[in-house]
Amino acid sequence: MTTSPSYQAYNELFHALYNELCNYANSYLHDDAAAEDVVQETFIKLWQKHRELIGIPNIKSYLFRAVRNNSISELRKRNAEDAGNKGFEWMTEASEEPDELERQQAKPYYDQLIYEAIANLPPQCREVFTCCRLQGMTHQQTAAKLGLSAKTVENYMGRALKLLRKYLSKYGLPTLLLFLLKMLTGV
Repeated sequence: MTTSPSYQAYNELFHALYNELCNYANSYLHDDAAAEDVVQETFIKLWQKHRELIGIPNIKSYLFRAVRNNSISELRKRNAEDAGNKGFEWMTEASEEPDELERQQAKPYYDQLIYEAIANLPPQCREVFTCCRLQGMTHQQTAAKLGLSAKTVENYMGRALKLLRKYLSKYGLPTLLLFLLKMLTGV
C-alpha cells in the first residue's frame, strides 16, 4: 500500500498542503489543536474516498472547501455544546421554578438546540411535530389538515419525540426535552 502510486500522490499532497490547510482551519477555529484535527480528519476522509475522487481536476480547491466546511461544522458543534453547557449551568443554579429572567437568559441557547433538532427530523415527522407541538393542534386536527389518520399522526409524533430525544442527548439534554419544548412554545 505504501508503494502504490495513489498513496505516493496522497502522501505528497498531505505534506505539500498540511501546514497551509492548518492555517486556513485556524483562521476559523482560532485553536491550533482543533485546526490540526479538522485537517487530519479531512485527509482521512480524502483517503477513504480517494478512488472516487481521482477525476477531480483541482484537488487543492476541493481540500480547502472541505476544510472550510469541516471547520464550520466544528464551530457549530462547539456552539451547540456551549449552549448545552450554559443551559446546564443555568439548571444547576436554578431553583425548582426558574424566574422569568432566568428563562429569558437560557431561552436563546435552548431555542438553537431545539430548532436544530426539529430541522433534522424527517419531513413528515417535522410537519406533524410542527402542527401538534408548535401550532398547538390536536392529533385529530393535524390528521385532517395533512390527510392522515389520527393513528398515523400519533406514530409520527412518537417517532419525532424519539428522534428529538436522541439528538438532544448528544448535548446531555435527554430529560429536559419537554421542559425545552415548553420554553420554546411558551406553554
